[in-house]
Amino acid sequence: MSYTVTLRETDKKKVYVDPGIREGIYLYPGEIKKLKLLEGSMLEEDEFERIRLQYALPRAKHRAIAILAKRDKTEKELRDKLQQSLTDTKTLEETISYVRTCGYVDDVQYARDYIYFKKGRKSFLQIKMELQKKGISSQVLETVFEEEGGQEMEDILMQVKKYMRRFPQLDYASRQKIYAHFARKGYNSELIREAMTKAGELLEEESDTENFFH
Repeated sequence: MSYTVTLRETDKKKVYVDPGIREGIYLYPGEIKKLKLLEGSMLEEDEFERIRLQYALPRAKHRAIAILAKRDKTEKELRDKLQQSLTDTKTLEETISYVRTCGYVDDVQYARDYIYFKKGRKSFLQIKMELQKKGISSQVLETVFEEEGGQEMEDILMQVKKYMRRFPQLDYASRQKIYAHFARKGYNSELIREAMTKAGELLEEESDTENFFH
């Protein structure tokens, strides 16, 4: 099968080579000149694929590795970044498959690490919502949160203690505000109450210690 080459300018100093029947690829102007691709010229299907594999795919893989070297990404985040680099669909999917096979992108491990670093500052509900926005699938979320189990006292205690310091008196109204604050964040009601009790005891101990030395 032969394709008619159509050259389209892009805003990133690349030219879109569209064979007219299937999705085209992005090449730099110098590459197009080297390959002697001209507007309206004919290109065989196997030659088009050879050019894609020689230029488009290695560039996409290099770009993916460079992105991941700076910071871990979810599969969706990486895909979005590569699309910004004008990567054609076939090359994009082959690149994602490549980095996944190499272990460079792993949504399950990403979610596990994210929970580990965030659980002491945010509720599981907040963390889950953030991971969903990053494109982590519901199946992966179900797996990693099941592994994690329930949120622990240590995940919330210091937050509650710090927030309680804002209130001069821990009366009924103050406690209601504290409870509501953490409930809105998605923490379990029983865990909030236990943390408030423990935090209150710690604050009392600190106050007694300060009074003793004064």
